[in-house]
Amino acid sequence: MKQARGMVTPNSDSLAFAASEARPAPVADEASEAPPASGEREIKLADRGVEPEPAVSAAEPAVEAPSPNELRLRTVEANIGVLRSRGLAHLTAEDERSDGRTLTLGASRLVNFGSCSYLGLEVHPRLKAAAHDALERYGTQFSSSRAYVSTPLYGKLEDLLLQIFDAPGLVIAPTTTLGHSAALPVLVEERDAVMFDLYVHNSVQAVLPSLKQRGIHCEALPHKRMDRVAARAEVLAKKYRRVFYLCDGVYSMHGDVLDVNALYDALERVPSLHAYIDDAHGLGWAGRCGAGVVLGKRKIHERMVVAFGLSKGMAAAGGVFVFADQALARRVFTCGSSLIFSGPIQPPLLGAAVASAEVLLSDELEILKGRLEARIELFDKLAVGHGLLKERPSPTPIRFIEIGEEETLMDLACALKRAGYFVNAATFPAVARGRAGLRIMLNANQTLDDVRGLVQEIARLVGEGGTRRDTIPALPTPESLEALEGIAFRRG
Repeated sequence: MKQARGMVTPNSDSLAFAASEARPAPVADEASEAPPASGEREIKLADRGVEPEPAVSAAEPAVEAPSPNELRLRTVEANIGVLRSRGLAHLTAEDERSDGRTLTLGASRLVNFGSCSYLGLEVHPRLKAAAHDALERYGTQFSSSRAYVSTPLYGKLEDLLLQIFDAPGLVIAPTTTLGHSAALPVLVEERDAVMFDLYVHNSVQAVLPSLKQRGIHCEALPHKRMDRVAARAEVLAKKYRRVFYLCDGVYSMHGDVLDVNALYDALERVPSLHAYIDDAHGLGWAGRCGAGVVLGKRKIHERMVVAFGLSKGMAAAGGVFVFADQALARRVFTCGSSLIFSGPIQPPLLGAAVASAEVLLSDELEILKGRLEARIELFDKLAVGHGLLKERPSPTPIRFIEIGEEETLMDLACALKRAGYFVNAATFPAVARGRAGLRIMLNANQTLDDVRGLVQEIARLVGEGGTRRDTIPALPTPESLEALEGIAFRRG
């Protein structure tokens, strides 16, 4: 789970842990006189008419409070442990072959509503043939850092992606996460400031501590408050040379979408504002050539970087970072440490990525997008009709039905498994406590009957007009984020 594609969302609720650490006994000085035995000391004091002092027991070991990081780790372990015990997390599919629509868990065949392969390309004959061909030509791995040499497939993929994004430059990374850790430290300098949406993907937020260590100012902004972006950037611009705003194109937990036009307006209003967008969940199904909710709608802004993941909508592997400046792309590729000191994408998956890019540039894309849109439209119509959603959300393949309490959610997710449907159960710390819900991903491989059956089963289990709250979960505060993540935040 990209708020989870999900981040670790802290909450004022905390677990009380106690950890003791034994302290070593002091080492006696060999030259000093050994203290008398307690009996000898009492006799000498009695001879002098003095009451002996009560014997002092050995000091109790000091109880050291767990660190914020230890609290965070224990919280994650505890909550994932409960999901695992209910058969809802850390599962392994049991299928001999995958069809893109179903998976087998616990010897039961389930319709899979937990896959982010929105166009269903992972079983596309063209991608499988291209992966097989690349395997035959280049082997299982091209084991060299790209700082030295790259397989020929990289050049072909880069050319196709430049056509899709209609941009001057790009960098392909082994994963989107490694790409963020390469790009942000190169892009952001000590004289800059960083603002980030409180729900921006965890892979982006994971880089913030390294920026903070360099003395770079980092602060959180409320989720999707584009009215605050320009106003706060103007304030920060009086002190800092540039101000970076980090956000998602499609937010991975609830599927809500960035206000693209408002962001471009903010960029025009504040000349020192720069945008860094993770649109991993928008690639493939959204916009012209599947270029995502940002670049599929608008040409890249001169002060913008957009990141994508190739493992979701394109059903391949790796990440791609799109730049308005070819020289800046080259600098990130040359200086990004996690690009220098990591291996490449394996040739079979590069071959699949090339074939996937060719699909996005072909007439077939509109057919695939049409299949997906029909499933989204049907889901929304039925969910609103059954009272599971108050209104139709943004037309994305990610849907979130809030249930509330975690035990109720887990009971529901287990009941859906028994009925033949697998969905993601989203609990704390992926969402705030008391705001647990079903995270549902729609894709082109599912049938309309699959979608219809899922919604009807949820409605039957929950009850018409249930008591869920299907708004975006309450935002964690910067202070609670600081307690769990160890990052100093300021309110924006």
